[in-house]
Amino acid sequence: MAQTPQRYRDIVFHELKMDSVLYSTPGGKPQYMDVYQPSEDTASLRPLVILAHGGSFMHGSRHSHLISVICRELAMRGYVAVSIDYRLSRLLNMAAKRSAYKEIIKAVADGRNSLRWFMLDAAKGNTYRIDKSKMFFGGSSAGAILAEQLAYIDSANECSGVLCKVVNKYLPDSAALPPHAIRGCISLAGAMLDTTLIGPGQPALLHIQGDADHVVPYTNKRAVKGLAPFRLAGLGASRPRYVSQRLDFSEYVFHDSGHTPWDYDRDALKIVIQQMLDFLNREMK
Repeated sequence: MAQTPQRYRDIVFHELKMDSVLYSTPGGKPQYMDVYQPSEDTASLRPLVILAHGGSFMHGSRHSHLISVICRELAMRGYVAVSIDYRLSRLLNMAAKRSAYKEIIKAVADGRNSLRWFMLDAAKGNTYRIDKSKMFFGGSSAGAILAEQLAYIDSANECSGVLCKVVNKYLPDSAALPPHAIRGCISLAGAMLDTTLIGPGQPALLHIQGDADHVVPYTNKRAVKGLAPFRLAGLGASRPRYVSQRLDFSEYVFHDSGHTPWDYDRDALKIVIQQMLDFLNREMK
């Protein structure tokens, strides 16, 4: 006997619509997001998943094939799924630690502003019928690094050294959104700049990565095969912190795999999407 398709787990919608929305204009430069939703959905409130593309903080856009595919998969199951643009940098700016931190944190600020757009909209009509208690943020590669900093940097007071100064200047708390506004973070080959920023009671996390990743290091090393001027702590290096701080986290390791195997391996992408669906359904319950 066939089971009735279950919303948020199975495909229940086949017709989607997508809106391109201006969500922020930092420094006068417009930033857009593509909002995917089912065409004939009548649910009064729906969970939100915002995703950021990869590209080393220098390349890519909201039209990323990977992110677009994931957004469609989520929207067909009843989610409002969003792919965002964020400010990109140049190689020269990523070649020194302080300027690289600045570019990363500016991208994090854009991510926060995309969330803030939905929170403000929910207070004045709620265009996309978002359930503010069920908002998630994620990304792949650089977008996942963005997502993890967004989820776990609450204030400059928690940071140290150069990162503290950059966060204080480019990610002021009052200008973005309250800490822990999201329910969970989805990190596809992401990492933390500083694992001590992860503490108890923070958003849940799904972290997926290949254990032979040297672009975003699986361990705590300099990024991009040692060429970057800063270190990143991937899943292997962050796991002890997740455990010690009792973070609600899930993981999936692609053994003997390098950076983002889901970009070129269809079976790996299926695993990623299923892991995301399992995580989202578990956290919403």
